[in-house]
Amino acid sequence: MPFAFLIVGVVLVISGVRGTSQDLLTLVKGDFTGQGSYLYWLVAILLIGSIGYIPSFKGFSKAFLALVLVVLVLKEGNPKNGNGGVFQQFQTALQKISQGNGAS
Repeated sequence: MPFAFLIVGVVLVISGVRGTSQDLLTLVKGDFTGQGSYLYWLVAILLIGSIGYIPSFKGFSKAFLALVLVVLVLKEGNPKNGNGGVFQQFQTALQKISQGNGAS
């Protein structure tokens, strides 16, 4: 957990130094609001994980968490509106990065 706080802190400091704090806030807000946001996945993972604290449901919880991770990775999404699975989003991000570096 300390590493997560360290990573978040480093990202915030870098964003502050570069003067892109508002852009970072807009990106994070977009990830957790609107249709298809990560908030639904976060709530589902927290609920399933909390069920795992009951000793008789521990195996059930682990199986459903594995299922949620599989769905996150294999989700196809809708390419028409830009929503897609992990692989499609990763490809889109790489294309944007390569286009941005080529233009500079």
